[in-house]
Amino acid sequence: MSLIRLAYASKATFTEKPVEQGVEPNVARILMTSRRNNAKSQIVGGLYYGDGFFFQYLEGEEKEVNELYQRIAGDERHRDVTTLIQESLSARSFKNWSMKYVPLSSDVQSFLEKHGMKTFQPLNFTRPLCEEMIQLIRDSSEEGRVVNHDQLSATRKSGGSGLGLIGVGLIVAGLGLVGALVYASSML
Repeated sequence: MSLIRLAYASKATFTEKPVEQGVEPNVARILMTSRRNNAKSQIVGGLYYGDGFFFQYLEGEEKEVNELYQRIAGDERHRDVTTLIQESLSARSFKNWSMKYVPLSSDVQSFLEKHGMKTFQPLNFTRPLCEEMIQLIRDSSEEGRVVNHDQLSATRKSGGSGLGLIGVGLIVAGLGLVGALVYASSML
């Protein structure tokens, strides 16, 4: 069998709810299901959600990734599902994650500012932007650069700028622990 990697972007169709434990509740449900199912299929990757858009990166056996992507594309929680990268892969780059979640982080804010973006718009990403976002997802939680969401809420309420420009930018770091727990419990 051959490994592939796939990155896509899409627009959420749900109405955002207040963040609970650092994750938008609709996104939290997606992550729980992804971690459980992806571990069984040995699919790894990462997810970022911000400003009403998803960016997801997947790695795994071609058949499993393609089947998962077909289910994802048919999910009613998003629309305008757009494949950004799909190609063969010689080795996995996300080794221990069933689905890594990257929350709003200083890394994403820096990425947006570097490229002159005020909001997260992955449907417009070029290949170099996709590759940079994939690397950001891969690296973000390893170095602990995540945002205190209570501090973010206070900044937004006071009309502050900075991370408030991202809007509701979430998704990629809290998944590791849950994914590992789900995977470990499935082995019992």
